[in-house]
Amino acid sequence: MFLEKFSQLEQFTEAVQKRKIEEIIEVIEELNNNELESIFNEEMFNKIEKMIGEKKMSMENASLLLKHVGCCKVLKLVFFDEFEESSLNERFEKMINEEEMKEEEKRNEKLLIDLCECYISLNYLHSPEIISICVPCLLKVAMRKEENEEIQKEVEMALLALSCFDEFNV
Repeated sequence: MFLEKFSQLEQFTEAVQKRKIEEIIEVIEELNNNELESIFNEEMFNKIEKMIGEKKMSMENASLLLKHVGCCKVLKLVFFDEFEESSLNERFEKMINEEEMKEEEKRNEKLLIDLCECYISLNYLHSPEIISICVPCLLKVAMRKEENEEIQKEVEMALLALSCFDEFNV
């Protein structure tokens, strides 16, 4: 069911695609560990990267999907060993570095946060350079104290991403 819904995403506008991704997220939540591991392999991550590159999926929609996939990965203790080899991983590393290099007033903080959350939660091994960018970024999000429900979800996702580190990574 996931693959069928995912393959249809390219034909929708960004707004409709977002609604379809929310439906896909419900399907992802029902998948068991083996199904998650078999679906989210290097080929799938490369497909997502290709869709982003060809402007068939916005980065915002991709991060919505991938943050949820990363969340399920962490909560279900699943490992996507092949993510490190994917073109999507390379794209994330490049985009994180590019965003970090921008002057602070020109930096897209939401994009940087989304990229860091996806990168950290999907990866098993993390680049030290990327860690030095992502950890301060995610800690900044995690320290927000606003009572807004949307802000609280952002804080929870940042904390979940930060929980992916173990003593081996740090």
